[in-house]
Amino acid sequence: MIPVFDGHNDLLLRLLLAPDNRETIWLKGEGTGHLDLPRMKAGGFAGGFFAIYLPTPVAHDSASYMAMMETPPYTLPLPDLITATEGLPPAFAAASLLLWMERSSEGAFRVCHSGAEVRDCLSRGVIAGIMHMEGAEAIDEGLDALHAFHAMGLRSIGPVWSRPTIFFKFIQLLI
Repeated sequence: MIPVFDGHNDLLLRLLLAPDNRETIWLKGEGTGHLDLPRMKAGGFAGGFFAIYLPTPVAHDSASYMAMMETPPYTLPLPDLITATEGLPPAFAAASLLLWMERSSEGAFRVCHSGAEVRDCLSRGVIAGIMHMEGAEAIDEGLDALHAFHAMGLRSIGPVWSRPTIFFKFIQLLI
């Protein structure tokens, strides 16, 4: 079987939105959604990037927004910035879920902090998880939260994604 290493998945968001069903989703699998531990094992899933993602609070009419999404040139306004104060609690909860996934997997899944750990997982048939932050809204301007997330296993960040973040001004300085 050819090992599969996924570049992005939203399992953490799914678990975050289903607090009463997490064990079933992750450990037993429901046959729905993109990933669960039983199907990962059966399908040759070697590992992947598990995204911490903060949904945009809905501040628009969903029907008209979806209609605009289907009509080029897709010139939709960006959602408002989510501050680090607002983003930290759900991002921390998602990161905590990835650590829970490791603890509850009985050694079948590991949050990796280095390339060496990923290689070790691949050699032993353990599913390698890399914590990724999509959008980085939970990171404050002083980067203090970055240190805490790094200690939890964060190794990949997409500093900008679907809305403004504090990192826009840094990127604008580079342009």
